[in-house]
Amino acid sequence: MSKAHSRFLTCQGRKIHFLEWGSSDRETVIIWHGVTGTCRDHEELAARLSRDYHVICPDSIGCGLSDWTHDQNQDPGLTAYAAMARDLVRQLGLSSVRWIGASKGGGLGIILAAIMTECPITHLVLDDVGPGFPKGLLKAAQKNIANPPTFDSFPDFESHLNKILSKGGLVLDDKRWRHLAETWCRQDDDGKFTFQNDPALANQFILHEQDFDLWSFYDRITAPILLMRATKSIVSDAEVARMCGEGTNCTVHRREGGHVNLLHEKSIQDVIVRFLETHVS
Repeated sequence: MSKAHSRFLTCQGRKIHFLEWGSSDRETVIIWHGVTGTCRDHEELAARLSRDYHVICPDSIGCGLSDWTHDQNQDPGLTAYAAMARDLVRQLGLSSVRWIGASKGGGLGIILAAIMTECPITHLVLDDVGPGFPKGLLKAAQKNIANPPTFDSFPDFESHLNKILSKGGLVLDDKRWRHLAETWCRQDDDGKFTFQNDPALANQFILHEQDFDLWSFYDRITAPILLMRATKSIVSDAEVARMCGEGTNCTVHRREGGHVNLLHEKSIQDVIVRFLETHVS
């Protein structure tokens, strides 16, 4: 199992940070996190996959060690994300990739699987995300990201994170809760503790309505798709039925928990590994 290396590349004029495991001589897996996560969300999965693959885990613009948004209106949208991702793939010299996307990272994967002909996505894993998004959650997501709470201490932040994500269905041991809190937290200029991501990412939910109806892209995908659907899922039964309809190559695996998941459990990883090994003609 290889050790991760931290790297930076300038993509579309933005500094993008990513973790890289394994030799670039191997076939590549890209794991792209959700809207407010970081490249460290899926470290355990990445480390396991690095036994057989070259693995890349980027920090999205506005997250982790990547630049915050330069254009607060356009950068949070999937169109800008797709341009940066294609630039990253080009600079890495990749000719094809397997893609694992959580939430917004999955939406990005849907777009790229349809349009990135210069570096085709051969296998697409969508962690609790489909081409749509529940309209009832749009306003709440925008509000929470634009106006994140602040806390007097890191333990207070950690307790809040545990409370909200546990309510959503995430189950972790103490060590993993601490790791997640440490990577999702930053200290602001006033010494308060808050979420690490750029609040401007909320503008996606206001200005980029098209990001939440990706059926025109999904219907063009020819690669096999694995939907990891949570017990407490944001993907409706009707959407799942359409995703698996005639002419598609989508299979569904039901996992425990809620929308946010670190994909750290062996049983989940086993399903992903088997899917990634599937031969594609």
